[in-house]
Amino acid sequence: MRIAYLEDNAVNVSLVERIVSMTPHTLSIYNDGDEACPHILAGAFDLIFMDIELAGSLSGVELVRRVRAAGMDVPIVALTAYAMVGDRERCLAAGCTDYLSKPFGVEAFLEMLTKHGT
Repeated sequence: MRIAYLEDNAVNVSLVERIVSMTPHTLSIYNDGDEACPHILAGAFDLIFMDIELAGSLSGVELVRRVRAAGMDVPIVALTAYAMVGDRERCLAAGCTDYLSKPFGVEAFLEMLTKHGT
């Protein structure tokens, strides 16, 4: 499976790289939405893990909206440090398929891979 991971925190990137290296999946990492957008809209991925608060001009929420507006149904898992009441619903309303709050553990991430893998 081809996985896109959009994250601007180096520690989180390192963790996900280690997790995915234990699987047969391939991982592409993007630091901001502007960089990732053309690759995602080209249909290059089977699963997307999206940090909602990305650096740059294109936020994770806005990128999710663009992906859905383009008619794409690729699973998108929102990753956010915001774990307040209503945040999950806000991400799902924007078009995310699922939600995982940070910090997340190896098991939780692998569960999302299994749940949304194609």
